[in-house]
Amino acid sequence: MEDDVSGKPYTVPSSTSIVTISKQETSMASSSTATLACLVVLAAMVGSAWCGGNIVFHVEKSSPNFALSIKGSNKAITKVDVREYGADNFDPMTKSGESWTISKTFKGPLNIRLIAEGGGRRVQDNVIPENWKAGTDYPTKLQFA
Repeated sequence: MEDDVSGKPYTVPSSTSIVTISKQETSMASSSTATLACLVVLAAMVGSAWCGGNIVFHVEKSSPNFALSIKGSNKAITKVDVREYGADNFDPMTKSGESWTISKTFKGPLNIRLIAEGGGRRVQDNVIPENWKAGTDYPTKLQFA
């Protein structure tokens, strides 16, 4: 292998053919590799922000209805159901503006079931505690990927 300091192309023997690479191409390949590595790291960092974090339920201050707003979902929520701890069935909530409401009073802890547009169902048990308070955020472990 010849190393030409002048920047002229040099030849690298190969088992099947002769490959000619200029110093400029080698420099560009190194630069491209570094750029690609940076882009991969950046995509991973930004991608997690776009994918959304964990969903948070906010118990609205409303009377007489029980109302929730949902924060942090990267998919549109099409259905929300609520169930008191120990109950057999979920009760459906109704979409009202940005909130989901139900004309019922609840004692906690509460389980919440979400269904997202395009499919996907998530359930978080005991997400709203027994001593829940209106105007409070309750974080979950739920995400839609």
